[in-house]
Amino acid sequence: MADVRDILELERSATPELTKEAILGNADKQKKKLLMQSTPKMPKRPEGMHREVFALLYNDNKDAPPLFPTDTGQGYKQLKAKLGMRKVRPWKWMPFTNPARKDGAVFHHWRRVADEAKEYPFAKFNKQVPIPSYSDAQYLQHLQSETWTRAETDHLFDLARRFDLRFGVMRDRWDVGRFPKPDRSIEDLKERYYNVSTILTKVKGGGSDGKIYVFDADHERRRKEQLKRLYDRTPEQIEEEQNLLNELRKIEARKKE
Repeated sequence: MADVRDILELERSATPELTKEAILGNADKQKKKLLMQSTPKMPKRPEGMHREVFALLYNDNKDAPPLFPTDTGQGYKQLKAKLGMRKVRPWKWMPFTNPARKDGAVFHHWRRVADEAKEYPFAKFNKQVPIPSYSDAQYLQHLQSETWTRAETDHLFDLARRFDLRFGVMRDRWDVGRFPKPDRSIEDLKERYYNVSTILTKVKGGGSDGKIYVFDADHERRRKEQLKRLYDRTPEQIEEEQNLLNELRKIEARKKE
């Protein structure tokens, strides 16, 4: 329309024309204005206050901070206690024995009267290691050794049954009065026990658990010797070893360059 007026040399009206751009522009401005009016203005965080503390004091809905105690009127004072109507089960101070003990010791504890005839509840934790046994014929035919006598072997298996294969305790309880020489170490006891157990398992066609255990006594002795040497190092030796390791790392780093 403005182009036609220019061609005809007509004067333009003082009122601005209504164009699509003008209409849409005004609509966008109105929307932005309404959006700004509807959006609540958040107070500015004071200088020096942490963001987490400010978030506790104010939120988007301008709710009051939850710093005041409230009372809903539903406290515990208004609730009735829900007590059962069953009769209280009686308890009794009664004696008991532990099946793990073989000395017949009698102890006492509190227990429900209804459980008086039941077994001691902790008896289920009494687990014992199955120790193989051998006869005279089996020993003479399969278990003879040049370094172990029959009396030493019997004493070893007796200790194994008494102390549940705790070889440290078995070594401490070894009867040096009856068997002064040779001095049996823990590795010697383990080696003899597992060798006899393996032979009996093969002879009987499978032991209590059907497993064959192999113990390398020489490897165990070398391992302990190496551990002892490592433990007995002086501070100077430790420092020297650390310096050598640092030099080795530098050499490897140079090779990668």
